[in-house]
Amino acid sequence: MKKYASILAVFVLLLGLAALSYAAPAEIPSDTTAVIAKGKTQITLGGELRFRGLMGKNLKVTNDKDDSFTASTSAGAAEGTTSYYDYRVRLSLEAKVSPNTTGFVEIESGTSNTDNITGGSGSDGAKGVYRYGNKKSADNLAVRQAWIQYQGTGLLGVPAGVKVGHQLIKLGNGLFFDHTYYGDDAILVFVQPLKELTLAAHTIKFDENNVNQNDDVTAYGILAAYAGKGFGLSADITYIDHQQYSTNVPLHLWNIGLRGNVDDIAGTGLGFRADVEFQTGKVDYTTQDDLKLKGWAALAGLDYKFKSIPLTLTAEYAIGSGDKDSNDNKDQSFITSLGNEQHYTFVYEYLTPSACNFLGSTSHSNNRTGLCNTQYVKIGGSYDITKDLNVKLYGYWLRAHKAVAINSDIGTGTAPSTDKDLGYEVDAYITYQIDKNLTYFVESGYFWPGDAWKLKGGKDADDAWAVRHGITLKF
Repeated sequence: MKKYASILAVFVLLLGLAALSYAAPAEIPSDTTAVIAKGKTQITLGGELRFRGLMGKNLKVTNDKDDSFTASTSAGAAEGTTSYYDYRVRLSLEAKVSPNTTGFVEIESGTSNTDNITGGSGSDGAKGVYRYGNKKSADNLAVRQAWIQYQGTGLLGVPAGVKVGHQLIKLGNGLFFDHTYYGDDAILVFVQPLKELTLAAHTIKFDENNVNQNDDVTAYGILAAYAGKGFGLSADITYIDHQQYSTNVPLHLWNIGLRGNVDDIAGTGLGFRADVEFQTGKVDYTTQDDLKLKGWAALAGLDYKFKSIPLTLTAEYAIGSGDKDSNDNKDQSFITSLGNEQHYTFVYEYLTPSACNFLGSTSHSNNRTGLCNTQYVKIGGSYDITKDLNVKLYGYWLRAHKAVAINSDIGTGTAPSTDKDLGYEVDAYITYQIDKNLTYFVESGYFWPGDAWKLKGGKDADDAWAVRHGITLKF
């Protein structure tokens, strides 16, 4: 039997080589634009395919891929290795009907919770005796972007325009507001009285569940940005009107952002950037005193680019306020509204719960909360080993602005005291350009939790780590 199996294997191999000789891929022009449209309208198609796999320790998968920190088994909590694959599909179409008018549509895989499809998920499985696999994708296609933009000089005599629809929006460095992951339904009007100066106003609809209950959420804002030669300045004011934050309780929040950057100071290769955010507002309670909102955040960074070698060194400090006393009539936590993605560290903040203590929270079950009650010092750099291979390595010192006890409900014995020590983390990233628009990447992080992670009985939490690799094709 083995003899016939060997002969069959050789025969299949020869057939495969013969097929390959007749299936040489055709040459694809380096730069092409697909145009299929009526009249002079130009249609450009694009998209992205991304496939990833993650493995981590002390990460507990909950609600698809929203991973949460897990304490040691000796304290009675689950511990183990997390591993899974996922993938994402994006398809886009841009219709340029004139030099002034553009329409854009982008759809992607996903549901209301995630844009990733977990490997092995799906429905309509295999039939026969062993009914696993052979499934359709578990996710649907959703609209990520759908907008129309018009810009011209006929109305005001200077460049001006309007952008309407579901669009990706980010304010400054995204400390307070970054909705470039899924986007918002918005109207944006803008004008450029000078070539370097852009003035804009926007209204963004966050939520519209039931207007009869007066629970819709809308943001209004104005912004100004000046792009000089080698430097930039920007400022914005955003007002959020949340008519029913909880039952019959509205929330009103103002955020003011001021930013600046210099790309290359006096030709030295040294760049500087800074961002400060101030918040004020209130929660209008009907049965108790109003809660005043007083959050703030700041970021300052230096980047030094060597002229002789492809190396950039980075030093950065960022801080977001936390609430000092949950029993008074004000909350000083920095309120953030961010996308479902990494904002600084790969393990802390992205894969584990953060120290955010908005409205006196003690459960600390949320991740991806940005700078809420967190400060960090970041040191590291980016180096191009070759034209196609890049390595980034960063170290973080993490500390809470106000003391917290993240794992105070885990384990046995006396609850730990609150502490500001969040710990340390080292993150590494490798990207390799395999071919045009085809990139392989590896991202990893190792987190040493500090005393703010202690469990009941004074036990230390275990270290947490994660490694994720993947491949992305953009077209």
